Amino acid sequence: MPDHALELSFEPSSTAAVVAQWDALKAAGLPSQADHRSMTNAPHLTLVAAVGIEDEVVRVARETIGPLLPARIGLRGLVLFGQGARVTIAHLVEPDQALAAATARIRALVPALRHPVWTPHVTLARRVPRSSLPAALEVLHSTEAAHELVCDRLRWWDPTQDLIEDVAVAGRD
Repeated sequence: MPDHALELSFEPSSTAAVVAQWDALKAAGLPSQADHRSMTNAPHLTLVAAVGIEDEVVRVARETIGPLLPARIGLRGLVLFGQGARVTIAHLVEPDQALAAATARIRALVPALRHPVWTPHVTLARRVPRSSLPAALEVLHSTEAAHELVCDRLRWWDPTQDLIEDVAVAGRD
């Protein structure tokens, strides 16, 4: 079963900056998040992924993350995840102290976290063969990357109901 998730998504220019890198990888014939056609696929920062997320956790997330939006996150370089023949390439991102603390509070409420240690990142490509890493990194280094991304909404993905819901939006009461 797919994970439930609480994610921060980005304002249009931040989304466009990430999508431009997805498109550059795809144009070079490399794996890219642009290949992922699910309705849930959009540039985002996952705060929590778990087998289930209770309504109470969503409420706390709305109350703690909502007032922090819009939130700026700094890009701090590329990171690779994976130990096998294929890896994930992502931007390592650094939230400010308030967002990091709010995220830690929310994560403490979820008993079955998919990843007990949070490594904030924005995924660019999954299942990249290690032999393709030099080409992928060259493409990414030759495309314009933002120095920061602006998160403007908190969304909740519930795969059991096929639901993506904005639970907090910058500037919305």
